Amino acid sequence: MRDIELLEVLSSFKNGDQEAFKLLFKHFYQPLCFFSSKITGNSLDSEDIVQEVFIRVWQKQKNLEDITELKSFLYTSVKNSSLNYLSSNQIKDKHQQYLLAQEEGYEGTILQVIVRAEVLRQIFDAVDTLPEQCRKVISMTFEEGKKPKEIAAALGITISTVNNQKMRGISLLKNRLPPDVLSIAVPMLVPLISSHIK
Repeated sequence: MRDIELLEVLSSFKNGDQEAFKLLFKHFYQPLCFFSSKITGNSLDSEDIVQEVFIRVWQKQKNLEDITELKSFLYTSVKNSSLNYLSSNQIKDKHQQYLLAQEEGYEGTILQVIVRAEVLRQIFDAVDTLPEQCRKVISMTFEEGKKPKEIAAALGITISTVNNQKMRGISLLKNRLPPDVLSIAVPMLVPLISSHIK
């Protein structure tokens, strides 16, 4: 979804449109879960955190003036809720404790994760524009972590077709992502290239 479309959806959402809320949820959910999981180290609890933040978004709908304010609210709320999760669960993981101890470095790390989450959102948006079979193969590989054999079985196609569609998808994504996004996206797309045939 482009920013101009997002602005229209936000405008509808501010007027109480539940379908607009669902579109915003779909647009931001996976990147925010990724963002939270990088802080908490727990993907399942991160899903709960993000869902709770979206409940707050619904309650705050009239106060969100533009896309920048919405993104700021989402990422700040998810960050704070994720940190509260660490604190309340007394996570002892050394990596998390290091991040919490190094406040300035931690904020830098958070910023990097936000950038990666936003790039991830743009990748998902670009994947949604791919031809149907290509989109399914890329989604199942990139978002669900499935191997070519599993995708072939699920879609009723050959492993060779899966691999061809995967390479076609990568090629199309390279053309559909802006150059500045692509430079960050390439390492994130590695699973598409390196997944094994099993």
